[in-house]
Amino acid sequence: MRRLRSWFLRLGGLFRRQQRDREFSTEMQSHLQLHIEDNLRAGMTAPEARRQALIKLGGLEQTKEKLPRPARTSVL
Repeated sequence: MRRLRSWFLRLGGLFRRQQRDREFSTEMQSHLQLHIEDNLRAGMTAPEARRQALIKLGGLEQTKEKLPRPARTSVL
């Protein structure tokens, strides 16, 4: 019984972590888009606006790696 409970906790933790990762990626894309729109309003071309926005954010993957993740509640 204890093993079954442990297995369910691990499985549930996996799905919650995947959901948090998806939500975080969506939020990062939203921030990127806001910076791009600001740059476009400032008169930049679309490619330059995206490039400058990525520079400002420090790159999406690099920014994701820099930010701390919530502590995991289940033992993996």
